[in-house]
Amino acid sequence: MHKSIRYALRILVLIAVIASLSAALAPPAPTQAPYLSALSDIAAAPAYAAGCPNKLCSHGIECVSGIGFKCIRFNGRGCTATACG
Repeated sequence: MHKSIRYALRILVLIAVIASLSAALAPPAPTQAPYLSALSDIAAAPAYAAGCPNKLCSHGIECVSGIGFKCIRFNGRGCTATACG
């Protein structure tokens, strides 16, 4: 019985190591939209007709005042900020 517990612990440790490695080596999740173009990484900074709105994203929840950023809200589930350029 003692060997089976030790064997189960080894398996759990191995699973934990594999899970942490897969999380560490996974590509970063998109920050702006669920559907991005393959060329979205090389796009120029967005141009704003009325200037920069000067809004930051606070803790990924709400838009607050912040110089040089535009806060984008998505589906009531949070927000993200991009630098004005």
